Amino acid sequence: MESENIKKAKELAIKYHEGQIRNKGETGEEIPYSTHPIAVAEMVSQFTDDEELICAAYLHDAIEDIDKPKKGLFNLAELKKEINSLGPNVLSYVEALSHDKSKEDYQEYIERISKDEKLRIIKICDMIYNVTESPNEKQKEKYRKGLMVLFKSFDEGK
Repeated sequence: MESENIKKAKELAIKYHEGQIRNKGETGEEIPYSTHPIAVAEMVSQFTDDEELICAAYLHDAIEDIDKPKKGLFNLAELKKEINSLGPNVLSYVEALSHDKSKEDYQEYIERISKDEKLRIIKICDMIYNVTESPNEKQKEKYRKGLMVLFKSFDEGK
């Protein structure tokens, strides 16, 4: 049974990704973007019962995607307030999972995530889903390389 916070996180993921479309795998079928964070959170819940981590999985793309596709529709401060209401660590997890491309390249981002065991769980589930749904080989290869860094960090005891 889902807790109230997990239900709220799922509702927020649907709300903040409203209007976004994701192309599904090789078929290119357009599906609501919210299917992605929902699938990632469901995967995460198979590895942990940490409620805050599951909530963060639902919202892992919300901050970086807040302006897509309806710029100005949602307020970042409002989003952060709603995320923060889900538990003391949820916002810090979501912020850490947000990739600011103006501050770090993809490799730096993956290396940073690899140092935190909890963030790694979400990112691995995210990337596994992305590999299965990616429309092209270039993206698949990017995710495969990132997954290798994340898996290797488990072996190194980070």
